[in-house]
Amino acid sequence: MIPELSSASGGPAPRVIAHVDMDAFFVAVERRDDPSLSGKAVIVGGSTGNRGVVAAASYEARALGVHSAMPMVQARRLCPGAVYIPASHSKYSAASKQVMALLRTFSPALEAVSVDEAYLDLTGTERLHGPPYAAAAKIRKIVEAELGFSASVGVASNRLMAKVASELSKPAGILHILSGREAIILAPLRTGALPGVGKVTAARLRGMGIRTVGDIARLPLSVLEANFKNGGIDLYRKARGEHSAELVLDSRPKSVGKETTFGEDQGDPDRLEAVISRLTGEAAARLRQKGMEAKGVTLKIRFEDFETNTLAAQLDPPASIDRPIFEAVKGLLAHALDQKSKGRKVRLLGVYLGGLVPPDRQPRLIEEDSRQREIRLAETVDSLRDRYGAGALVSGRAMEEMNGPKNREPKNHESKNQGTKKREMPF
Repeated sequence: MIPELSSASGGPAPRVIAHVDMDAFFVAVERRDDPSLSGKAVIVGGSTGNRGVVAAASYEARALGVHSAMPMVQARRLCPGAVYIPASHSKYSAASKQVMALLRTFSPALEAVSVDEAYLDLTGTERLHGPPYAAAAKIRKIVEAELGFSASVGVASNRLMAKVASELSKPAGILHILSGREAIILAPLRTGALPGVGKVTAARLRGMGIRTVGDIARLPLSVLEANFKNGGIDLYRKARGEHSAELVLDSRPKSVGKETTFGEDQGDPDRLEAVISRLTGEAAARLRQKGMEAKGVTLKIRFEDFETNTLAAQLDPPASIDRPIFEAVKGLLAHALDQKSKGRKVRLLGVYLGGLVPPDRQPRLIEEDSRQREIRLAETVDSLRDRYGAGALVSGRAMEEMNGPKNREPKNHESKNQGTKKREMPF
C-alpha cells in the first residue's frame, strides 16, 4: 500500500475527489462465483475461441503480456495455460450496481464512468469517514469485505489527479496526492499517463522530443497551441495537474448496444441482416429495461482485414421498439456493404443506441394506435424472455441466423428448447 504524501502548505481547504477503480473487475466477478479460479491466470473475452478480443485479464495473465482489447488468438499464444471464460455482461452489470450502491453510502455525489470505476466527491465528509486517506482505506476495505472485490483508490483535489492516483496505486492500493503537489507527481510520468492522452497524441509528442509530463509542462503554451490547436490548452493545464471539470451526477446511461464477432467471416447479406435483427432486438430490450428511448443508432462493422467503420442515423421520433430501429440499421448495413466492403467479408457487427432520453408521454398524432400496440407487444416479449430466457422468443430474421443461410425454415416455425418453445416474432 502506498503511503500518503507529505502535506502541502497553506491555502484554502481543497476539494476531495476520490477515484475508485475495481481491479480486473470481470475476473473478480468470475472468481467470486468460482473460488477455484483464485491465483490462476484467467482471461475473459467476448469469445473464448480465436476470433474475439480480451475483455479482461487477471494480473497473472497480465504478467505474461496479455491485456484488454488484445486479439484472443494472440492471448492464447502468450498464455496458453490460462482459463478462458466467455464474458457475461449481465452478470457484470449486476455486480456493478452492487458496487455503485455501496459507494453511494460514502457520498451521494457519485459519477459512475463505467461498470468498474467511479468518482466520488468526499469534500466535507471528514467527520463521517475521517481524513481523505482514511476514507479511501475505508472504501477499499468495505468493498472487499462486503462484495469480495479488490479496488484501487486515488484521492486528490480534482478528478484528473484522482484518476492518476488510482492508476499509480494499482493493484489494490491507495494514493492520496495532496493539493499543491500535483506537478511534482506528474513530472516523471510518461505522457500517456495523463488521462485523455492517447497513442496518437503521445506519438506526436515523441516526435517533438517530449517523453514525460514534465517535458510538456516546460513547453510554452504558444508551442502547444501551435501543434495541438485547442488541445494545446488542455495539455498545458493537465501537465500542471489543473482540472476544473465537475462530476457529472446524472447517472442515466448515455448509450446501450450489442455486438458480435463471427466464428467465420460472413459475406451473405441475408445472414448479416439476420444478425443485425438479433442485435437490434437485444439492444432495444436493454433500452426498454432502462425506461429510455434512443434518438440515434450506430452500426459498427469490422471487415475481414480488421478495418472498422461506424455509420450513424437519427431516429425521428426517438424509439425503443425494434421495428423503426431495425429499419434504420438495415439501411446503414446496406450502405456499408455497397460503399465500404469492397468485396470483403464481415468479421464483426454491432448495434448501438445513443442520445437516450425519457419516453415522450405526449401522444403522437401519426400512427399512435399502431405505435402503442408495438410498445405493448415489445413489453410482452421482454416479460416472456425474462421469465423463460432470451431464446424463448426470436424474430423471423434472427431465426434465419440461428438456422444458417442454407438451412432456413419457413415462417411460423416452432422448435423445442429445453421445454420452452421458440416462437418467431413478426419483425
